[in-house]
Amino acid sequence: MIVQDGQELPAAIGGAVERLYKQFEGYPFPRNLSVCDQCGRPEWSPENLACTPLRSLSGWQLDAVHVLSLDDDALRHFFPRLVELLLIDPYQSFDFANLILHTLKGRLTAWSPSESAVLRRLLEAVWQELLTTYPAKLGYFSDCGSMLDFLDWCDIPLEPFLDSWQANDAPMAARHLADLISDLFFMPYKAARRPPLLAWLDQPVIGERLEGAFFAAESEEAASQLSAAHELWIVYVRS
Repeated sequence: MIVQDGQELPAAIGGAVERLYKQFEGYPFPRNLSVCDQCGRPEWSPENLACTPLRSLSGWQLDAVHVLSLDDDALRHFFPRLVELLLIDPYQSFDFANLILHTLKGRLTAWSPSESAVLRRLLEAVWQELLTTYPAKLGYFSDCGSMLDFLDWCDIPLEPFLDSWQANDAPMAARHLADLISDLFFMPYKAARRPPLLAWLDQPVIGERLEGAFFAAESEEAASQLSAAHELWIVYVRS
């Protein structure tokens, strides 16, 4: 059982996380691992970490070994725990996530098809849960902008995910859409700055989704959010 924020994760996501661990279990604890003197603690020696079950390692410990700077085999050993922590920590296990996760870009293309496939299946499960829940409780993946960033950094094509979002007329999916449009203008480091996403947003169906959700809104908060996003969409995307 995988618990996030006091609640068990949906079965589809939990099962996908287990398959990720199974896929990468053949990669041993890396030899000659070093722990950063500034990021680590005296008790976090390589020997201590090697004796700690992988699923008991904290985000601080992965930070201390500079996990994203390790070679590919060493990164594979820690990768399931990295993804799990990003998924279950509501405050984002890695303070440096937005600054450092982008260094995954181009690395995973050298991994085996089965390794890439098991990661993609996990992210598909997360995406489906995300679009049906608002606000979502999926750690780092609780907003669509961060999710799309991570997909891009893992070199997973965005189109199938955007297609499923476009086809989803559920109110929760529209509220995430509203957040993405707001991020586009108020949080410029988010994924929405990328030209492909701007082109995707520049479709009449996007406005239709926002309008439909506005008229179906069950709270003043949701209606205000959707209305503001629709105005931004008209002025800055469609103009």
